Order: sequence, then C-alpha cells, then structure tokens
Amino acid sequence: MKLRIHGDNIIECERALSLIALAYKGTVVAKSKNVFMPSYSVQAKDKEIFEVELLGGHDRWNVNFNTELTKYGAPLREATDAYITKVSKDSKTEELLLAIEFCNALPAGNNAWQRNGRAVTCAEIGIPYFYFAEIGGVELDSDRKVKAPRFPNPIVPFSYLTSSKSLNVVCVPIYEAHPAITDELRKKFTHIFGKEASLDLLKSLIEQSQTNDAMDVLIEKGTTLVKILSGDRKRVDTFRALEWEEFLKLSSGQKKAEWIKNHPNKQVWRKKSSDKVNVTQTFKTLLTKTQELNLLSIGAKEIPICLVANGNIKKFASLLKEIYPADKINELANTIEKKNKPLIIVWVTGFKPRGDDSRPDRGLVPLARMLFGNDIDILTIVFGPAGKQTWKTFKENPAKLVTGNGLWQAVLNLSNYILADSATSEHGVLTNIITRDLERKSVKVVFNSATPSGVYGEHDVDTAIHTLFSRQTKSNIFESMCNPPGGDWSGISYFDFSDKTEYRWTSLPRVSATKAKRPDHIIQIHTKKEEIFLVIESKNNAKDLDENIGNRLIEYVKALFKIAPTAYKPNKDDWKSFTGKKSTLANFSAYSGGAFIYKSLDEMKTEMQDGNLDFVLAFEFKNDGTETIGHLLLSDKSQFLNRIFTDIVSQFNSSFKIKIY
Repeated sequence: MKLRIHGDNIIECERALSLIALAYKGTVVAKSKNVFMPSYSVQAKDKEIFEVELLGGHDRWNVNFNTELTKYGAPLREATDAYITKVSKDSKTEELLLAIEFCNALPAGNNAWQRNGRAVTCAEIGIPYFYFAEIGGVELDSDRKVKAPRFPNPIVPFSYLTSSKSLNVVCVPIYEAHPAITDELRKKFTHIFGKEASLDLLKSLIEQSQTNDAMDVLIEKGTTLVKILSGDRKRVDTFRALEWEEFLKLSSGQKKAEWIKNHPNKQVWRKKSSDKVNVTQTFKTLLTKTQELNLLSIGAKEIPICLVANGNIKKFASLLKEIYPADKINELANTIEKKNKPLIIVWVTGFKPRGDDSRPDRGLVPLARMLFGNDIDILTIVFGPAGKQTWKTFKENPAKLVTGNGLWQAVLNLSNYILADSATSEHGVLTNIITRDLERKSVKVVFNSATPSGVYGEHDVDTAIHTLFSRQTKSNIFESMCNPPGGDWSGISYFDFSDKTEYRWTSLPRVSATKAKRPDHIIQIHTKKEEIFLVIESKNNAKDLDENIGNRLIEYVKALFKIAPTAYKPNKDDWKSFTGKKSTLANFSAYSGGAFIYKSLDEMKTEMQDGNLDFVLAFEFKNDGTETIGHLLLSDKSQFLNRIFTDIVSQFNSSFKIKIY
C-alpha cells in the first residue's frame, strides 16, 4: 500500500509519519532520494508495510484540500496540519483517510479554541480528525523563568467529545506530556495521556476496520481530563464531575439547552467589558442589559458564549428592538421571537484595535457548533473595529467576505443570525439572517493524485535542508531545530552524544531583547574537540535575507544556550522538567548560513557579504523533479563543511549533487 502525507510543512509530515511507524511497530527507512518530496518505507521484520511519500506545504501539489472538502459540504476552508491519504493502485487518485492537527502552543486563553474551526470542517463531513496537544506546558517570563503551568478551559477538549458523539465521527483530543512537565503533573495526568490508544485508532482507520474500542478509550480519557481540569479550578465556573458525562450523553442541541436550563446548579453567564477595543454605546447597552436577563453559562462562564433559554427569548428580542432602530433590527428580532426556541449567543470581538483579524476568534462559532450540533440556532454578535470596507462589503455582498477571510467564513457559514455593531461601521448596526445549507456528503473523499507543480520556493528549501540533516545521528549530526513556514518554533534541542540525552529549550521568543533573530534551522555537529551549530535562515529568494542576519542568528543561539534548558530526555526515557540552574552546553561554536533558491553564484557572494554569513546554500530544483543541485559557498573559516556536505551527498546517489565554491 502506498500512503501520502500532505502536511502544512515538512515537520508536520514527519510527525504523522512517526505516528504511522509507531502504530505498526515499524521502522522508517529512506526510500527515494528526492530531497523536496522524500519517500520512506515503513518496515516491520525487514518487510515493507507501506511506502509513504511526504508532501510538505499545502496548495503546492496541484491539490487544494479546501476546495476538495468544500465539494463534500465542508463548512469552512481551514486546512489541518496533516492529511493521510491512500494512493490508488493505478496512482491516479488518492482517498483521504484522516486528518491530524498538532498543537504545541500553550493551550490556554483564546489559543485553546483557535483550532476548533479545523476540527468542525472535518467532523461535519465525516473525516476522522485527531487533535494532538500537550499538557503541563509552562509560561515563561521575560527572563525565561517559569511562571506557572497553563491549562485549557475544560470546555475546549470537551467540545471534541461532544462533536464525536453528535456527528458520529472520530473527532478526538489526544493529550501528551509537554517536555517541561513536572514529575508531580506527570503523575497526575499519566492516565489521560492518549497517544498509545490513538495509535490503535490510527491503524484501524488506515485499514478501514472497526474503530469502536479505540474510540471508547479516547473518549474516556478525554472525559477524565475534562473532570480533572474543571476540578482544579479555584472557582466553580464550569461543569463539574458527573455533569460532564450527563451532558455528553445528550444527543441534540435542544436537549442540551433544556438540560442546562433545568439543572439545579445552573450558572449565570457574565462577560467582562473589554477596554482593549473601541465599541459603540449601543453595544455597551446591549451587553449590560443582556446580562440583566441572567442568561446561562453553557458549561464555562469565562468564554464568550451563552444560552438564551425559553422564557428569555422574547425578552431578548424585545431588548434588541429597544436598543436598535426598527428598520435595522426588526426582521432579525421578530424571527428569533417567533421561533421562541433556545438560542446560543456567541460574542466575537473579531478584530484587534488596528482593525486586523483576531485569528483565535475564528474558533468561537465552531466551538459552539461542536458543543451543541446543528439543531440549535446561533446568533453571533460581532463588535470589534474592522476596517470600514469590511462593513460596506458585509452590507452589500457578505458572500465576498466568506471567500477571502477565515473569520467571516466561520461566522457566516456556521451562524443562523449575525448582528454586527462596530464603532467603525458607517452604516450603524448591521444584521443578517442565514439559511444554512446542511447538505453533507457522507462518502469517501477521493481526488486526483497530487503532482509537483514545478514551482519551487521556501517550503522546498526547508524540506531539502531537513531531508539532508534529519537522519544523520550515526554521522554525529543532529537536527536541533527545523522551523519551516507554518511551524510552531516549539523548541530547540541539544543532543549529548556521550549519553544520548536530549536537552530542550521551549517557549522560544521570535526575537530576543538584543534584536537577535531566531533561526529557521539549527544543525548540531559533534566533534571530539567541540560542539558546532550551523544556524540557518531560509528564504525563497536571496534578496529576502536581512542585512547582517548572520550576526543576529549567532547572537540568538549564544544568548539561549547560556541559560538552562527547560526540559531533558534521557536515552529511551520520558521527557522531564530540567531543574538545574546552569546550561548543559558550556562551549560551542556557531556558524551562520543563508539558504534560498539558486539563481547565480554572484548573488550568493553578495548575500554572504551583506548578511555577514559564514556559508550560503542555494538549491537548484529541476522541473522534472528528478535531480536537485546544491550550490554551497564557504567562507575561509567554514571550509570544514566541505567534507561534511560531501559525505552527506554521497548517500543520495545521483538525485542530489553539490557544487562547492
């Protein structure tokens, strides 16, 4: 069987490949030597189970997943980190088996629901969806001292469970230990870690066999996590204990609303007024008077979603008519009043003070849908300061907003009603009543096989660097960091070749206080004399490299490696929180490099000089994809790289050649 992994970047592809190998207790062996579209063999007992091709960077392979999924009724165009597909025997088509999201960001605050849109996109059309996240991550202060662990609001992982139940689809959160987790927290959360169970489920989905047992395990682990998170909260502001299980058993949004309304311990919802953005006086009045109706929390008081239950529906409709002009609000208010059914309100700021989108807010309406399903109405109230043109388009052609903006896709495609009351709107309050198209095709998702487009860029540069260096530990070379476009810069590692311990610095700043720049790649070379680090900035075009970038790259790693790491992983053991006070890396040398698409040797020389770089690596990709040439320009002090690159290139037969200047 031949599988493909379509990833947001090469690292997401590699993570998915690792999961497949673990699921089959196999080993990964390089197969093709194509450096920008690498192919691997997953083997068990020296026998190939799969060939797996990695395609890094969405929309670069003559396949647009957003377009393909929309054909089947997907409500949003939100691509996930990785899609695993099965290639047909004639190689003409691919069948989508499942989607995976990897989240290494601290899952707290509004970051927690940022990816719900991707989940609902898949779940709505029956595509199995895995959400991998970490628990036990710590927030660091400006001096990289640990402030405290951060945890998600329990309603967020719970929304995946409710979505799985209501849509009868695999949509599961899978939590692992963060590298910096303390021993105390590891002990507390050990029984909710779900990676092993996810491997059983992954294998079942690839083989298209029964998934019930593995799903039950993950649902139980997810429910237990939610109970722990809610039980640890200082205030009783979420569901507690068995309430989560009771809510999860309810099959429809209407039943869930009734359950909340009749619950003896129901909580009144409250929303803090935000001073960060400019809002209208009418919105302030709406928020104040709405809260006087004592609307209900949907299971988490702090999130901007609440329930208007029977008895308050008509009062809320009257409130809208009282605050806003009749010609602007009556149609919406009368429709809500006439239906007189439970209503979910989602309060979306949507826009930052300068008018640009607040990306996490894209996940709020999807979160509400995942919790309550499609048989309950949602009113989304948008009140942030978008650009004036946004409101003109919203009034005249809302469909145009959907085509080019992820926030409006979520709001317009998943809501039943929209009320926009923004200080930047020249049209006053705006409303929209939406007839939702809920036609979903519960069939296999099949599309024409992906092929290289022949257009190369930064993704290919990053994939090539990763392919060259990522599996070279036997040559005393270790990939400390790879941060391609869309990467999460979740950490930089140092590998101690003497005892096989990996040390990791997590929660990395993009730019340090001294204006040093975080590299895109860090390659560690172990020698008898010292540890050497190649710190590389990768771009599509040479001209995109900053002046003096070399010194800034080296300054970054020097400053980082002076301080103690946040975590370490002994050989064949789990990650542990590092409690030492000093860095484990005393002496090392760093060499800066730039990487980009090759045009000419003169351009390479110019960039080496302007960037104060120690070496430049430029890739020349052939249009037929059969051969890649690496052009390597070395300064006097980096001549030692000649031998290292020559040795690596010898592993790639004739598919990768190198010219060293």
